Amino acid sequence: MSWFRTFIERPEARVRLVCLPYAGGGAGLYRALAQRLTPRIEVVAVQYPGRQDRRSEAPIDDLAALADRIADELTALDGPPPALFGHSLGATVGFEVARRMLPRFPSPVTRLFVSARRAPADHRPSGRDFRDDAVLRSWARRAGDAARQAVSDPDLWQLAAPSLAADLTMSETYAARPGARVTCPVTAIAGSADHGCGVEEMERWKAHTIGGFTVEEVKGDHYFVDDPTDELCRIVEDAV
Repeated sequence: MSWFRTFIERPEARVRLVCLPYAGGGAGLYRALAQRLTPRIEVVAVQYPGRQDRRSEAPIDDLAALADRIADELTALDGPPPALFGHSLGATVGFEVARRMLPRFPSPVTRLFVSARRAPADHRPSGRDFRDDAVLRSWARRAGDAARQAVSDPDLWQLAAPSLAADLTMSETYAARPGARVTCPVTAIAGSADHGCGVEEMERWKAHTIGGFTVEEVKGDHYFVDDPTDELCRIVEDAV
């Protein structure tokens, strides 16, 4: 099955914004952003295996393997040049995809947006085994609305748990290559009420690009991408 979902086809678009979801999320979480952005930007969301309309497929729990597949699929796409937008875990996935997209200058990726995620060099494993259902449930109870809803509904949890466990396992086992950088410009975005990953933490992404770098702050908590504000849309539109 295809890796990409387009909610609003825009054949005249000048930019393709390829969006990567946070842990446990699917392509559908970017529908609202697709509806809010200017027609010159076509949003294409990546659907990882093991969720939503790909739930019959085995999820991938290795971030390098996932980035390899996405980069291969993205390279084969025709159309306008891609920019990447990754939120939380998706920011790290986006970074690794951009590194794999013909790593040269200028980059075929026009810009990398990273939001609500510490820089790769600052990633530290928690030591938790997210394949343990009790550990996974404990994490979900403190996460966003979707995860809390899933953990309280046995049927929904049965559907959501495998992909969530895979995502958190890939995050837990990820190790950035020392000195890893991309050649495209990077825009880092923090939520004003995201106390675990504010502007100061997002500033540290600057060390991971040899292109331009900017950092922005928008209103919202860690999951501000779920309800994209005018401010977030302006940041994206002005940057591409």
